[in-house]
Amino acid sequence: FVLNELVQTEKDYVKDLGTVVEGFMKRIEEKGVSEDMKGKDKIVFGNIHQIYDWHKDFFLAELEKCLQEPDRLAQLFIKHERRLHMYVVYCQNKPRSEYIVAEYEAYFEEVQQEISQRLTISDFLIKPIQRITKYQLLLKDFLRYSEKAGLECSDIEGKLTAQGKLLQQDTFYVTEQDSGVQSRPKERRVFLFEQIVIFSELLRKGSLTPGYMFKKSIK
Repeated sequence: FVLNELVQTEKDYVKDLGTVVEGFMKRIEEKGVSEDMKGKDKIVFGNIHQIYDWHKDFFLAELEKCLQEPDRLAQLFIKHERRLHMYVVYCQNKPRSEYIVAEYEAYFEEVQQEISQRLTISDFLIKPIQRITKYQLLLKDFLRYSEKAGLECSDIEGKLTAQGKLLQQDTFYVTEQDSGVQSRPKERRVFLFEQIVIFSELLRKGSLTPGYMFKKSIK
């Protein structure tokens, strides 16, 4: 069941990445950008094209093979652990990306309408961060069920994300100092990995399938 979910959600993920690359990026290239925005559009997308190509052309097919041979799963993630470092690069670029999207909000909304997308560009650009966290949750479930079934999966422990192991996650209330005035406390979900700390805003609170809006990261 967990493997099926991993493969199905991977297909959905590749489709979402495709919307960014074949939809938003392609339309922006056709449409062009204003003089003051030139170069900034590249920062918005970071290395998402690289992530898309790898998942579409390689990783999805490898995950599908695991449906027939579940014991391949652990080695698959371990073997490509270095490749998954591209997610660290993506996370590091994300604050700059968010800033530019906010700065040219009207432009990106226009592109969204032109490619007939219900979701905003920000909804899609958060997908890689949600996905790398989802891998860990699904792999932990897989490990738990595999142990119950008596399968040997010890290799998979500690190899779950490109940011290193998720050490802890919790909800905090944070305040910001702006011009000497302290802002109202804001609720943030904080993910503490070995290599990076990610701050996010919880969306769809109370839902069985919560989502997270990326806010900041500290390397």
